[in-house]
Amino acid sequence: TKAVVGHTKALAKDLLHGLQNLQTDYKIALLHYSPTADTLVGEPKEIYPFLGSYLLAEAIDNGRAHVAFHGHAHRGVEHGRTAGGVPV
Repeated sequence: TKAVVGHTKALAKDLLHGLQNLQTDYKIALLHYSPTADTLVGEPKEIYPFLGSYLLAEAIDNGRAHVAFHGHAHRGVEHGRTAGGVPV
């Protein structure tokens, strides 16, 4: 829905801002929602849009995170990657 998309865009913007402002050797993104469908395999496909978003992956990639971890998916798989290759 439109509200979910708006909320996700705001989360992604905040994530990107936070990652860009870190002055550390390693950047770790810790999320509730999944940034990639890779880790949602095993969940019902019809609920994927409510479990995460590629917008979060874009923020992780553009914010130059080294790794990302997320919760929320209960039947998903342990490993995935963003489009930019960041391990999730």
